[in-house]
Amino acid sequence: MTRAVYSTTFSSTPEAVMEALSGALNALVSDGWFSQNQSFSVRLCLEEALVNAVEHGNSNRPDLSVHLDIVEEDDRCVIRVRDEGDGFDPGEVEMPDCETLGGRGVCLIKHYMEDVHFDGDKKCLEMRFTRNTFACEV
Repeated sequence: MTRAVYSTTFSSTPEAVMEALSGALNALVSDGWFSQNQSFSVRLCLEEALVNAVEHGNSNRPDLSVHLDIVEEDDRCVIRVRDEGDGFDPGEVEMPDCETLGGRGVCLIKHYMEDVHFDGDKKCLEMRFTRNTFACEV
């Protein structure tokens, strides 16, 4: 069974990212996916995905949109982030060396989420985790 948890479309601005991030986290906490004090990993992954969509996908163009959809599929949470860019394959992103600033967002997402892939047909980054995955965070 699939059920919508949160959905929004917003312009590619930092303010809109923060509003979407806050709304998504509040919805996930309200829906019992984790508690407020267990939200670090999901917040980090969501923030990285949304910022990447704005900066890399939409080239910081406020006239372009980012779409965020979060759905529940049984005991799994599926987060979909879609921008208006050309897309990328997260499997091809490698961790930069220690002397390089930035470039670690996708690596962090792949570390914390149980499944991460890019749907080329939909041009959509999908991240998945199971309920209580982050229950041991403090």
